[in-house]
Amino acid sequence: MGASSGTSVLLAALALSQAASAADCRIEKSTYREAETGVELVFSAASGENTPVSHGFSTEIGKFKLDGHVMLDPEIERPIGMLMNNCPEGDVTGATIAACTVWKGIVYGIDEATGHVDLLPPEGADAPDALLLPGFGPAILSSAVGKDMEGAPWDVFEFKGCAS
Repeated sequence: MGASSGTSVLLAALALSQAASAADCRIEKSTYREAETGVELVFSAASGENTPVSHGFSTEIGKFKLDGHVMLDPEIERPIGMLMNNCPEGDVTGATIAACTVWKGIVYGIDEATGHVDLLPPEGADAPDALLLPGFGPAILSSAVGKDMEGAPWDVFEFKGCAS
């Protein structure tokens, strides 16, 4: 085995030993990556007590730093994610929120071993292997955020890692 192939094997083994699995990570500490564009979703704990927000997340797409959250919609009993660009803080109208919302939709978790798709688990649960955000890519591409992008991100994000 030559020096370069030995180094490659060592680097691959090191990468595998450092890779966290989704089952070892809580959803609020997880990061997901879309394969085509490299867009990442970084999850965080909910914004505090007595809030309807169940998860927070953020992403950077080009020069845009976007904030998102997930809330359970009681009418449809589904977790609804919203990704927003520069929304104002505080008490704002629905029209104001709609104007700064880049994407809104149901968030699904995917178990890659079984292919099972389910709703995004609650805070404190194990992170899913992947996330499905239907319509995410087209929404990004049709917004100010995606105007300089050559291609849209896909709607599937694979588990990338876990924050300490």
